[in-house]
Amino acid sequence: MQRGSQSKPVDVEMEDRLEEMIRYLLQESFQQAYAPMHDTLESDSKKPLYLGCKNSLMLLSAMLSLVNVKTKYGWSEKSFTSLLQVVQDMFP
Repeated sequence: MQRGSQSKPVDVEMEDRLEEMIRYLLQESFQQAYAPMHDTLESDSKKPLYLGCKNSLMLLSAMLSLVNVKTKYGWSEKSFTSLLQVVQDMFP
C-alpha cells in the first residue's frame, strides 16, 4: 500500500468534541475570566497551522486534536511534550 493513497476515516465524534470545545472558548464568561488567553485562542482559531497550509486546518483545532489524542490514550505530560517537540521540528 502506498503512503497517502487512501483517505483516512473521519472521526466524527472527535470533530464534534472539538467544535464543542471551541464554542466553549468563545463564550462571554470565558472571555471575561481569561481575557489575554481568549485573545490568543481567538487568533489561533483563525491562523492556518503553518504558512502555505493547503487545507483548512487551523492552529487551535490542530492543538485541540493533539490534546484530545493525549487524553484519549492516557499519554504522560513528558511523552506529549516530546511529541510536540518532534512535530514542531517537522513543520516549516
